[in-house]
Amino acid sequence: MEGLSIRKLRSYIMISLISMTSILALIPIFHLIASVTLNGVNIISKNFPNIFFDVRPIPGSKEVGGIGPYIVGTLIITSISIPITLVISILASVYASEALSRFERVVGKYTRLFAHMLIEFPTIIIGLTVYGLLTSINILFNVNIPRFSLLAGILALVIIVVPYVYSQIEDSLKTIPSHIREAVYSLGATRIKATYIFLRYIKPALYASVVIGVFRTISETAALLFTAFGSDHYPILDSQIFFRPIGTLTLAIYNFALSPYDNWIDLSWVAAFTLLIMAITLFITSKILSRGR
Repeated sequence: MEGLSIRKLRSYIMISLISMTSILALIPIFHLIASVTLNGVNIISKNFPNIFFDVRPIPGSKEVGGIGPYIVGTLIITSISIPITLVISILASVYASEALSRFERVVGKYTRLFAHMLIEFPTIIIGLTVYGLLTSINILFNVNIPRFSLLAGILALVIIVVPYVYSQIEDSLKTIPSHIREAVYSLGATRIKATYIFLRYIKPALYASVVIGVFRTISETAALLFTAFGSDHYPILDSQIFFRPIGTLTLAIYNFALSPYDNWIDLSWVAAFTLLIMAITLFITSKILSRGR
């Protein structure tokens, strides 16, 4: 009985320690959400709903202004980069997971290794690499591709996001039971037809990978400093849009938060709150889409 009591006491102590540690770990998260929400809602209430459509205010003035161009820029760069990311990620993950020959297995192995390596890369290095690549192309081929542009931002984001989406899809393809694979191929399905069936089987994971890709895209900052660069004006939707800088919410937060002007700092809270709402929405969507098959 005495030994049982000691074990119960140890169990209660450990449970208490784990609970306290969990609470301490959650405190910074709740503080972050509360700070962004309180400050963001306070500023939004001063110019609602125009704050989501107006442009940057005159620095140091009493104008509240808005974050309209940055919301539009975020939507544009995301809507273009995500389809490109999905195509590359699906093709690469299918090739790596459905490899049949020895050559395909070797290529798949190194593709997987390269993708996991890119996940660990600092994104600012990827931004610098894209900047240097465009500079080299301009010199070698005597062309004039702007290094600060929507095109450069898309290229950097695709390189950053592909490894995440690729890993999600490949891991999901690996969960397909062997008897389903054997059944599909035993019915005489071609590799293209089999791939289509397998992708339908992991449809919830595909939806979740899209959400992950979108979340990773809208939250990136460092790489865009050397590529998209940022702009305080609404993007002009013409044939030259890919060759001009474009603003995003993350770049707006970075630039406004570092400024000495109170009205710009206020806008950084609004941009942060908007990004927080988008992130929470994507998180909930990802959880819903990831439920079962």
